[in-house]
Amino acid sequence: MTQPKPRKLLVNRRTVSKASSTAAGALAVDSQLSGQAVAQSVNESPTFRRPKTILPVPTPSPQFQHVAPGIPDTQMTREATGILREFSTPVLINHSHRVFFWANEMGRQTGQKFDVELVFICAAFHDLGLLKKFSSASDRFEVDGANAVRQFLEHHGVPSANIQTAWDAIALHTTPGIAAYKPLEVELLYNGVALDSLGVGYETFPEDVRTRVVSQFPRVNFKNDIANAFLHGFEHKPQTTEGTCNEDICSHFIRNYKRSNFFDQVQNSPFAG
Repeated sequence: MTQPKPRKLLVNRRTVSKASSTAAGALAVDSQLSGQAVAQSVNESPTFRRPKTILPVPTPSPQFQHVAPGIPDTQMTREATGILREFSTPVLINHSHRVFFWANEMGRQTGQKFDVELVFICAAFHDLGLLKKFSSASDRFEVDGANAVRQFLEHHGVPSANIQTAWDAIALHTTPGIAAYKPLEVELLYNGVALDSLGVGYETFPEDVRTRVVSQFPRVNFKNDIANAFLHGFEHKPQTTEGTCNEDICSHFIRNYKRSNFFDQVQNSPFAG
């Protein structure tokens, strides 16, 4: 995938990052050094690591494989829709569809070419990691969704570079400050999520599109239901939310939850000085 030219997004990037950063946390401090550094030339396929436990992505039943008006009608979008409709929940089904339509409109506004089919698949998969069927024991829910989309796209023979774009889009969709430097599809998913979840860019988004999309995919008790969807998605592994906006859900709902403190971790490092 070629690097897109500089683009003017409908939602200002600086506004998105500023609005999201208060909810997104600062730094992830629980990283581990790689024991297997892999050198690759620019001509080689992207490298990645598979999860220790593979959670199979099922093929949805035919009756669920139908796309809504305005969504590209392809084999992959039908199957992605089928997975969403058969295994997800009403709040996430509607949310994922709205995210696609917001992202698609933002992409149209840039005047740049982007992969509409891939953006929809990313929107369909981006919150699947909140569901027990797709949830690992120890990874962030965003990574669970990213691993699921990788498996799905590999099954369909999608090129590695496009698979990596989808993986990055889902893995980074709650992380501010990075998506704007990735392929356009990554940024579009991030901004679509920011609009639907936080209202970032609401005032500048076309009102007629907002009205039409919300009418088709209603926000019924969304603010409360999405918070509960997050809680149920990672209450069994709250440690995965440290340093992310998801930690705010744990702090609100889980009794006696103790937030990690980056400053204290630095001070308590076993190194001298």
